[in-house]
Amino acid sequence: MRAPATGGNLRRGAAALVLAALAAGPGHTHHSHTATYNDAVRVTLEGAVTRIEWVNPHAYLFVDVEDGNGTVTNWALEFGNIFDLEKAGWADDTVRIGDMVRVEASPARAAVAHGFANAVVRADSGEAVFTPADAPPAPAPRDTPRWPDGQVRLGPAPGETGYWGPATAVGLVEDTGVPVAMNDDAILDDLADAGRVAPFRPWARALYERRQRRLLADDPMTVCMPPGGPRQFHTPYGVQFIEQREIDRVLVLLGGGNRNWRTIHTDRRPQVQPEETVRTYYGTAVGRWDGDTFVVDSVGFNERFWFTRGGLPHTEALRLTERFSRPDYHTLEYEVTVDDPRAYTRPWTGRWTLRWVPDEEIQEYFCEEKAEDTFIR
Repeated sequence: MRAPATGGNLRRGAAALVLAALAAGPGHTHHSHTATYNDAVRVTLEGAVTRIEWVNPHAYLFVDVEDGNGTVTNWALEFGNIFDLEKAGWADDTVRIGDMVRVEASPARAAVAHGFANAVVRADSGEAVFTPADAPPAPAPRDTPRWPDGQVRLGPAPGETGYWGPATAVGLVEDTGVPVAMNDDAILDDLADAGRVAPFRPWARALYERRQRRLLADDPMTVCMPPGGPRQFHTPYGVQFIEQREIDRVLVLLGGGNRNWRTIHTDRRPQVQPEETVRTYYGTAVGRWDGDTFVVDSVGFNERFWFTRGGLPHTEALRLTERFSRPDYHTLEYEVTVDDPRAYTRPWTGRWTLRWVPDEEIQEYFCEEKAEDTFIR
């Protein structure tokens, strides 16, 4: 039956909570977790598994739950990211139709039988339904890979595979040396910290605070808009650089970009004037090497997307200067300077790192607007 969780209904400990750990990483969903689920409330649900939906990028358990009056409700419970679950060892027989389970869940904010499973255990024994395989050991140190002419490679060494995983930061903030506390959706712990995020103009701060108060419910990515700007490094499943040196360009493939890609021209062409270009989600990007740093200048953005997680505004005047450096094989350092005089009082800079995911091909996330509405009522 459904009841507020008190902490004694489910066995705590690492094994019971592994599903939450697999599902809660930044960038692993196209909807805002905070906007969709209410983590301040916990419910305990017990019943038989009726269905399992393995939907990119989410996995769902459906459980028949009987209340004290004998009424049975079928709950849809999101419980992880499918690629992470598979990588951690989830098998076809991990949970079967008819298994009796007990779930501690954060209910959806909408008035439907829908929630996020923070823990799933077997009802008879209290054992976790799934314990992931141990994480692989940290890779051995390696030097930065280079082309025969000595230029740094942004992708794998010859004969190898791999891609860059999600950014180490959940959102973009001005790098002042003082951290700004926020959750995995880049929602501030304290909205009073908004002034520390970026040097907003008054209208831009007001819009940012409104988006934050609405828990990012208006994020264009929830309706499958492309992730332009630094947002591309916060999409599920990372990014991959394809260096096409023979035609002087670099393609940036986005695991979470719904088969979008970004083109960076490296043929020494001059940057276009923003008013002379067709404005797009990724802008017009021109790149050059400054020693071991790849410097990319981008202009010509439209305003139909959020250029970073958390709802920072921008205008058509946005100009981004990005710097990519690879001090060793497994690390990509990213720095971006935001120059949008209509939205911010001065240029400002943020940074993070990405870690190399070796020996794997980048996965693709296919966004279908309101796809979950077909099975969540």
